[in-house]
Amino acid sequence: MTDPFNGEGLPNRRMVWVEDGVLRNLVFDRYWADQQGVSPTGFASGSFMMEGGNATLEEMIASTERGLLVTRFWYMRSVGPRTILYTGLTRDGTFLIENGQVAGAVQNLRWNESPIHILNNIEMMGESQRVLRAEDGSASASVIVPALKVRDFNFTSVSDAV
Repeated sequence: MTDPFNGEGLPNRRMVWVEDGVLRNLVFDRYWADQQGVSPTGFASGSFMMEGGNATLEEMIASTERGLLVTRFWYMRSVGPRTILYTGLTRDGTFLIENGQVAGAVQNLRWNESPIHILNNIEMMGESQRVLRAEDGSASASVIVPALKVRDFNFTSVSDAV
């Protein structure tokens, strides 16, 4: 973990969310803990780590008949805390994949999706690697995640975002 305390002033602690495909914990910040009558978990916008697999990005692309390669998700916001629904934009390179090859760039897209849906639809995972989390490019938190090949991701519209 990068900081001893989270943005709410609570001590950060290690928390397993999903283990061996089974949901083990839910995260509650102070507000939602109060709403649900539980204690805050001490995890709010902190470090995140996800174990990966052994697929390469090239293998993921080659195994895709038609899809999108997203190099960065940006401006992610919770829009439905009870349904665990998030929205955001693609940024810094979004590409069309056709017949196992990158066919060209496409415009940035807005998406609405639940992490639960994403986790249930993973087809392939690459090795975990450290990525920048903050929207300004700073390393305000440590995020270690794999590249994922996910089926049925919900893109909702084209975006003018650059």
